[in-house]
Amino acid sequence: MEKSNLYGYPDNFFYPNSVSSKLVGMWIPSKDYSLTFRCFYMMYVIIIYGEGSIFLLCELLIFNETKKKVSNFITYIEMLFTHMVGGIKFFVLILGRRRIRNLMNSLQDVHYFYEPINGVSPGKILSDGKNINSKISKLTFVMYICVGVSAHISSDLILNNELKGQSFENSNKTCADYLPYFFKIPFSVNMKWQCELALALMDMGLIWAAAIIACYDGIFVALLNCLRCQLSIVCHVFRSIRQRSLKSLGLPETYTLLTDTENPELEKEIYKQLSHTTEHLKILLRAGEEIETLFTFVTLSQTLASLLIFASCLYMASSVPMDSPEFFSQMEYFSCVLLQLMLFCYFGNEITSASEEIRSALFECDWMSGSTRFKKSIVLTMIRMQRPLYLTIGKFSPLTLSTIVAVCRGSFSYFALFKSVQGTT
Repeated sequence: MEKSNLYGYPDNFFYPNSVSSKLVGMWIPSKDYSLTFRCFYMMYVIIIYGEGSIFLLCELLIFNETKKKVSNFITYIEMLFTHMVGGIKFFVLILGRRRIRNLMNSLQDVHYFYEPINGVSPGKILSDGKNINSKISKLTFVMYICVGVSAHISSDLILNNELKGQSFENSNKTCADYLPYFFKIPFSVNMKWQCELALALMDMGLIWAAAIIACYDGIFVALLNCLRCQLSIVCHVFRSIRQRSLKSLGLPETYTLLTDTENPELEKEIYKQLSHTTEHLKILLRAGEEIETLFTFVTLSQTLASLLIFASCLYMASSVPMDSPEFFSQMEYFSCVLLQLMLFCYFGNEITSASEEIRSALFECDWMSGSTRFKKSIVLTMIRMQRPLYLTIGKFSPLTLSTIVAVCRGSFSYFALFKSVQGTT
């Protein structure tokens, strides 16, 4: 029986993320799949990326028209910044896919699977983390995509209520007035069905962009979540090193010595367990540094974009009635971006907390009767962990829960600036 099944570890912690990668076209089918399937998947990728590229181009072409009105420009930049950050995330996933795959493999290495002891199962810790990862992946996909779709629904209802006929000839509005977001319609729009087609084109582009962002956020959060779980497992293993060693040698839990050197076999086993777990900790620290290198500047761009998006959402929501579809759309978008940033900050904070706990776990490992080399190894590891593992925002600031507070404060300052600009125009 494999260790993963014997000790209750999940088979693949990152399975939900592999599914999302396939959905957004970031997967290359192997030759094990049929030629028909590979051709079909290639056509699927060409279609979704072709339509998405057209949408982004149309979004950029509308830039000059949005500058004519402050409210239009503010609404435009919130979506533009989202898609700019989404483009950065896309290239990180494409260019860093090999490094990401290596990170996933190192974070679930079967050589560092531990059996349950003292009523604590390391495998269950990782399985619970996988369940959380699965829920977050589904939540981000559904919520991100619903932001665009719900905007279409509200716009479609307004279009049907206000435009009684089938054309815009007798109306003082154009199709652009009914679109929830700004983009250049790439074809003539004189009829109602043509406007419906433009809404569908916009929706397909928004769904494509939302799926890519959800895929990136899911992978990033999954790596942080898995690293947090593994650090918690290492803490537990450090605390239970003596019990694990006694169990490995078939000795009773009540077995005690004045010094472990009185039983060379036990001393050797305890030191072996410590060295093995310390090596696991080193792998986790290197993985944390790799995650930091790969994602830190994307996190910086996400934080800066969130700052402006929060401000623009608040500005637009304060400019329309609370019972209007525009207010609901802005609050939905605000909640979505807030959730995005909260996930990053929460798991970044959890990693730091878990790494800080390692020193306490080492102190609680029943070291009093340990050998000299055992105690020296513990001291060296504790000295190393005086500098806990933490992620940063572009190497400038730690990624912790306080980041959310700082971003919200800054966004209110920009919101006040937008309102003052509106008052002077």
